[in-house]
Amino acid sequence: MTAPAKSTAAKNATDTATKAAADTAAKATDAATKATDAAVKAATEATANAQKTAEKLAASASAAADKAATDLTKAVDETSERVTEFNAKLVEAAKQSGNLGVDTYEKAVTSLLDLQEKLADATPIDWVADLTKAQVSFARELTSTVTTTARDLLK
Repeated sequence: MTAPAKSTAAKNATDTATKAAADTAAKATDAATKATDAAVKAATEATANAQKTAEKLAASASAAADKAATDLTKAVDETSERVTEFNAKLVEAAKQSGNLGVDTYEKAVTSLLDLQEKLADATPIDWVADLTKAQVSFARELTSTVTTTARDLLK
């Protein structure tokens, strides 16, 4: 091969290599662009999926919190109602017990005063009998006032 032919062959080889390099670079750029587009698409889909999942979890958590609050409110209301009923029964029982105590007190005092009155009638000394009857009368009035007031307070 002659020098001009070698030079043409070298130039052709260089042109072919440059064209091949350019084609390879173009293919690499295309591949990189496609890879970037695929990565962007995958990242966008992953972000959308993550956002949907987060929204579902938030909705689920909100629903659970609402249910828990409703259940707690219901439990507090039921407990409050039971406490109110218990209080009413306790107050009624205390009134009954108080009335029973007042009745017992009144009967005991009345029995004691009846005994004192019998003793006063049996005493031969008039002034002792009169004094005892006056004391019994005062005690009866005082007992009547105290028991009436106690009964009024227990209503």
